[in-house]
Amino acid sequence: MNNNIIIFGSESILAQNFINKYKCSNNNIISISRDHKNKESLCCNLGEIMFPNQIEEIASNIIKKLFFKETIFILFAWYGGPRNKNDQDIYDKNINIISNFSNICKKVNPNKIIFLSSSGSIYPQNLKNYNFDEEDGPSPITTYGKLKLLAERLISFFSEVYKIDCTILRIASAYGYDKRFSDQGVINKWLYNATTNQSLEIYNSINSQINFISFDQISLAIMCSIDNDIIGIFNIGTDKSISLGEIINEIKKITKKEIILKKINNDCRFFNINTQKFYNHTGLKFKLNLHEDIKNIHNSIKLIMR
Repeated sequence: MNNNIIIFGSESILAQNFINKYKCSNNNIISISRDHKNKESLCCNLGEIMFPNQIEEIASNIIKKLFFKETIFILFAWYGGPRNKNDQDIYDKNINIISNFSNICKKVNPNKIIFLSSSGSIYPQNLKNYNFDEEDGPSPITTYGKLKLLAERLISFFSEVYKIDCTILRIASAYGYDKRFSDQGVINKWLYNATTNQSLEIYNSINSQINFISFDQISLAIMCSIDNDIIGIFNIGTDKSISLGEIINEIKKITKKEIILKKINNDCRFFNINTQKFYNHTGLKFKLNLHEDIKNIHNSIKLIMR
């Protein structure tokens, strides 16, 4: 089935990957960006306070671009990251994002909402041999994680009240290449630093186990959740976690560089998730292709440095 797919936060890394991957599909992809210079997108800054006339305007502009019967809203837009320090600013902007997004939904009435949450900031990370599933109680400790969980609950409640299907994808630690942000994410940053003979900042013990998933796999998971019309909360990650030490060894092998480590913190982090529920609903299970993916990212970084 062909769908209208409305991308909120189209400038984000994950949104750009999804758009580039599926722009030639038969779906009608409409981008919403806060960048008024982007002529291919409708302009809307969800992070600011929006007045009713502004909500009405962006909703009207979206409706004018709808081709197909089914309309899906995907919320990529989010402000800040797990290590950002300005808690009040992060809180204010993300509450605005949720509020404005909900108000636009009321006007356009999409058939489905997909929200990209974060499994890495929501689940406990102190159990080495336990894979958290969607039924386990979340326990966020950062403002970023607490807001992601709040957003999940607010959007789920909103969807139930307005009878809109809702899918929440709890994404593992993402990696991949985007030329705009060549050092975004731990794997990319380490690769960039190793390639440029800089030290690798280590925020956890090299024995820490983290679940990683590539940008391309995330995009496939989103489209698969649309095609299979799944509803509910789903962990999105690869079939197993990997230690930071293994990643460093791969980077050393591929870059052929002597790796210098700068240890910021030596705490052990165990980020393990169970992705069986998503597999049961879609038949899709992701494998970690670390060697090939790091090799491809490294080649891309070298190209932009020439």
